[in-house]
Amino acid sequence: MSVKLKSILYVGLDEDQKKDLRADFISAQVLRKRLIKIMEDKIDTKRTSVRNDQNYDKPNWENYVADGIGYERAMYEIISLITSDENNS
Repeated sequence: MSVKLKSILYVGLDEDQKKDLRADFISAQVLRKRLIKIMEDKIDTKRTSVRNDQNYDKPNWENYVADGIGYERAMYEIISLITSDENNS
């Protein structure tokens, strides 16, 4: 199986640490997939909450929506870090 990690994960590591990180990353495939599923569910829950009609009455509605968008963007950034380009995955 060929696995490609995001280059940012290697920043500041020596060669041994890079090898260890890569091995740990590969061996944690089940955990990573589970975490991605949990984060996607949280994104969906937050998106539903933000779209709730009762929220339109909030005096700081714009801030509430902006927070929801920021939350979603952050979650997708984390997902991108723990996702790899895996052949046959």
